[in-house]
Amino acid sequence: MKIGFTAVTVGNDVELRLIGSRTEKPSSLITLARDSGQRAILFGRLYYHADLLAQLPRSATRGNEANEAELALAMYQHLGSEGLTRLEGDFALLIWSPQEGRLIGVRDPMGGYPLFWTQKGETIAVSTNLSALAEIQPHISLNFNYLAEFLMLPGGGVPEMPGEECVYAGIHRVQPGSMIHVDVPSRRITREVYWKWLDQMVDPGTERLDEIAAQYGELLRGGVRERLRGRVACHFSGGMDSTAVALLARQELQSRAGEPLHALSIVYDKFQVLTAEKTYIKQGLNQGDGIIPHEVRGENFLDFDVCGNPPSHEEPWASLWRSGMNKSLVDCAARVGADTILTGFGADEMLCTPLDLTELLRSGRLWAAWQEASRWARVGECSAWQLLYPYGITNLLPAWIRPGLGHMLRGGYTSWQKQRHWNIAPWILPSFARQYSLRGRAVEHLRRAYSSCRPVSLSLALASTHYNAGDVVRWSLAAQHGIVTAHPFFDSRVVRFSLGMQGRLHLEPGRQKPVLAEAMRDILPESIRSRRTKAHCNEVFYIGLARNLKALEELVHRAPIDDLRILDKDILLKCLHQTALGIAGDAAGTDRLTLTLSLLKWLSMHAEGQSDREVRDEVVWAPARAPREAELAPSKASCSE
Repeated sequence: MKIGFTAVTVGNDVELRLIGSRTEKPSSLITLARDSGQRAILFGRLYYHADLLAQLPRSATRGNEANEAELALAMYQHLGSEGLTRLEGDFALLIWSPQEGRLIGVRDPMGGYPLFWTQKGETIAVSTNLSALAEIQPHISLNFNYLAEFLMLPGGGVPEMPGEECVYAGIHRVQPGSMIHVDVPSRRITREVYWKWLDQMVDPGTERLDEIAAQYGELLRGGVRERLRGRVACHFSGGMDSTAVALLARQELQSRAGEPLHALSIVYDKFQVLTAEKTYIKQGLNQGDGIIPHEVRGENFLDFDVCGNPPSHEEPWASLWRSGMNKSLVDCAARVGADTILTGFGADEMLCTPLDLTELLRSGRLWAAWQEASRWARVGECSAWQLLYPYGITNLLPAWIRPGLGHMLRGGYTSWQKQRHWNIAPWILPSFARQYSLRGRAVEHLRRAYSSCRPVSLSLALASTHYNAGDVVRWSLAAQHGIVTAHPFFDSRVVRFSLGMQGRLHLEPGRQKPVLAEAMRDILPESIRSRRTKAHCNEVFYIGLARNLKALEELVHRAPIDDLRILDKDILLKCLHQTALGIAGDAAGTDRLTLTLSLLKWLSMHAEGQSDREVRDEVVWAPARAPREAELAPSKASCSE
């Protein structure tokens, strides 16, 4: 990442540095503040400014003109660490209080921007940039626990590795919804988890769909409103999620008599399934004035096309193979001068509530469970047993037995065609799998997904917040242009309500995301609101894989992995060829493949020294001298948005 900040202890004081491209002006995403000797640096954005200001005395800030860092510092000065837990937004924050000898690092609950720390002797450093901390360590080495966990992630779209461990040994991640306190004189570091989603849930207080939807709609509208900063672009795919966000944004922008919304759509002319999406995109765009459409030709950005020239990333990126599509949207937004990109990301995770028969079975209501399964089976044209077993009975099993007895006897392995998210890929060496307990990691992922709490729908939704924290696209692609990628469906208030409604919903067969559909009844065109399915991207994946197969083979051959004793390249290449022929297992198998290829690409880049070295490192506070006014009062562009 080419922009950010770093704090390094110097004796009993701290040196603060800004990181940024040597050729670019200071980013508006980084704001600074100082007051009474205390200092704050914030990377990202805060939302709900009015609610923060209402908690502060009128003299605490410059009112509505206060920048993000000033608001955060004021909350700390008047409410202490408790004030920092009340911040809402997408941010990484640093507070330095010389009077207390305390350095505090904070991340928001969804991990909007990264934050790491390390300690070497008397030196403690906290930074948004992993490479800045790696340079502090005299000898940097790979963290094999991290590599093992990465290879066993329960999907290929996890943006950030859950937990504190990083790809480098000796460097730690500040987890989303957490803060670290550094007592500088004593060099003592304490971690604090200040945000627990189960404790923050908001019960809708009703089981009526229309009443739940009305509350949800107001929260989503507020989440969209708070993210409308500067010129706004929106991913516009024709699906219910992105179209809902876009039309809410257009409505709000029109009420402000401001700029129109820029709609960014990836369109396909040659792919049979995805070409049909153009009809829905057109219907969404025809909902009124105030939208300027921009098209990106999807055939030019297929999966795996980035293999030759991937975006910069400091840790292995699980969905690197699809980053070309993301980059094309960010680049389009940059061309139109956007300051913000809104997405529909997060709705699937929170609103696709599964058919939950488990609680009926758990309570002994066997006949009611069978009737419910039969009702859904009639719509799905399948047998009730095909629904009752996977969506009911298996959820009652302990996580360790859920994959089956064969999974345990084979140590977690299975054939390539039968690969599931809890299996170990056949190319992983058994010695590595045993040493780093890959099967145990898979079982833990199953436990977190299905058995962390009740009902099962809540457990799955809670796991989604865990696995979707962080956003590599936001900090590796958009931030370089000074653009914020914002996800209204992951607004903390929306997520709190989404979790609270899980035990209240009684779904009807055949309805897709009924809460959102009902909430957007007067916003979405009926053809989109009543859609039962969304087009898949299999063509983008498999045609892209075929187009880049030779480059991927070369990647496997040349990857500096042999000495690490992690995988068998011959088996990996065999499975790669089978996948290109379309004879892999289900999505879990392709996830295992893309995770491995993403890791190999990062290892190759790491070995070749491809990192963010061309950056400026500007000191904005050094204890050995008084700071210049210009250093602590950055340009207008970097103070407000």
